[in-house]
Amino acid sequence: MDEPVYAKIMDGDIIFYFSKGNTQKDLFEHFQKELVKMKSFFNIGDSFYVYFEDGSQHNLLNKIVKFANSLELNVAGAYFGKLPEGKVGNKELTLSSTQIYRKHLRSGQVIQNPGDIIVFGNVNQGAEVNAGGSIIIFGKVFGTLRAGITNKKNAFIIAYELNSPLVEIAGIPFFNYEWPKSPVSIRIEENKALVEPVEL
Repeated sequence: MDEPVYAKIMDGDIIFYFSKGNTQKDLFEHFQKELVKMKSFFNIGDSFYVYFEDGSQHNLLNKIVKFANSLELNVAGAYFGKLPEGKVGNKELTLSSTQIYRKHLRSGQVIQNPGDIIVFGNVNQGAEVNAGGSIIIFGKVFGTLRAGITNKKNAFIIAYELNSPLVEIAGIPFFNYEWPKSPVSIRIEENKALVEPVEL
């Protein structure tokens, strides 16, 4: 397909594909048009998935979720890498090396995956998220996050609200860091961890 963003139905679910080689601005504008055009396919409260052919476009997730919510729709999952032929389970999906959790994490819970982890929920105090790759949290974080535990320098962390006493990315720890009062992104650049607010 030549379109920057297009939709497919896979295993009964609608997935919006975001193609490589386009700017985030172009991708988001095309997504808005496609979703409005397809609004008649959905009922209020329905969900869809998004798939990024280029994982570096992850910062678009916040805008996509916000726009979907403005149309009374939800994003059920966001995927990176090669899509599988089918999905596993309803609440917990494995797609390529990405693990997706659609629930809050309670104190004492520990989730880990050698690839990326996406959580649609809060990470409560005493809970831990450990990823060999990147971590994206669509919720509040009071627990511990460790990304890039296999020392992946291209790993990143994104959270809607970060109040964690311990965050670690590619072996670089943050103890009791004063996080921005907004959605936040953490990434590695030239062996230094950069903490930046994410604009919604």
